[in-house]
Amino acid sequence: MRAVSVPVLAAAVLLVTGPAWAFKVPEANAAWPTPHQQELAYADNARQPYAMTYSDEAARRLGLAGGGWEAFSAHTDNSTNATLKGGFDSHGAVLRLQW
Repeated sequence: MRAVSVPVLAAAVLLVTGPAWAFKVPEANAAWPTPHQQELAYADNARQPYAMTYSDEAARRLGLAGGGWEAFSAHTDNSTNATLKGGFDSHGAVLRLQW
């Protein structure tokens, strides 16, 4: 019985400690990253723009933006005149009058 339990115990120890070998220990004498290396790291984490799909383009043309739908908009060339906008927002129907 003892001859079987030792290899089973050794296999169990290896299986339990196996994932610990997957992580790399940080090097104690590593050099500090240069500003250029830091900028590259930040650039890699920056969100990249994505190409618009057909559904995104159709939604934009229909006036869907930011979770709302702009049904109509009455703009004038003169900046002193009022502007009327209507549509649906996250709170329901919206009618905006701006001047």
